[in-house]
Amino acid sequence: MIKGKDKGFFLILVAAVVAALAAILVQFGVDAQLGAMTSGNFRDEVVARQGARSVLEGIKIAIIKEQWQVPDIVPLISKQMSEEVTCKGWVADEEGKLPVNRLIYSGPEGTEILRRYWEQRGCSLQSLNALIDWVDADDITIHGGSEVTFYGNLGAMPINRPLQSIYGLPAIPFMKREMERLKRLKEPPLYQDLTVWGAGKINLLTASRDVLLALSDELTPDLVDRILTERALGHIQTMEDFRKVVRVPAGVFRVFQRWGTLTSTAFRARIEASYRKVRIVLKAVLWHQGFRVKVLYFREGLWLPA
Repeated sequence: MIKGKDKGFFLILVAAVVAALAAILVQFGVDAQLGAMTSGNFRDEVVARQGARSVLEGIKIAIIKEQWQVPDIVPLISKQMSEEVTCKGWVADEEGKLPVNRLIYSGPEGTEILRRYWEQRGCSLQSLNALIDWVDADDITIHGGSEVTFYGNLGAMPINRPLQSIYGLPAIPFMKREMERLKRLKEPPLYQDLTVWGAGKINLLTASRDVLLALSDELTPDLVDRILTERALGHIQTMEDFRKVVRVPAGVFRVFQRWGTLTSTAFRARIEASYRKVRIVLKAVLWHQGFRVKVLYFREGLWLPA
């Protein structure tokens, strides 16, 4: 028989055990709930990721069939692929942009095109010189550039090689500051008009107004607006149409022949796939050759709910 003193001690011990068991059960319940949430998020991520990649495969087919310019192409493909995953995004011609590497390696004529574009965007000559020094093959520093003088202070060797990706721009001295300035002003980023992908020609049927203006001093705003109008009406089918329809000066036509094309081989795609509370953002650059479409650049990002 348990005495009063021992009985009290026994009750305290039982209470402690019960409390400990309750804590274990609560923790087990919390762990189980967290495990279920983690498992659910992982499952949702997989579904969203597969949805985005399925749409990318559909975009490849659209490029081969030359249907990539169909309005709302990404949502259209998404509906055909899956009813569960919602996708939005776009496909753009990557060769309607200025080919940075080729322009710099071509010498003064190419760098002059970049200078005109830089001037139009209000960007500093210092950042342009840094870009040229970064890409070109020599080790001669342009004033304010980024050759041995700059890297020597850091105890490092200059890069001196073509850009491998246009997303490498912020690594170039003075360039990140330039890009942040454009962002503060809510102006389009440099990525919009510059590229390192493609065949090194500029698609004159998809180039932006800023890109066209940069190609020659003879390309006035009025002349570029005329090109854009005739282009939108479908009146430019061949290179000769720039002379016959738009009546561009001989100097401009020579520039178009040297730097321009009416076809493209490189395309950029952005896909945002949403499933439940998970969102996947996929970016890719695609190269079209014959009946094949090759991925030149691929990146995915995951956004979970806050």
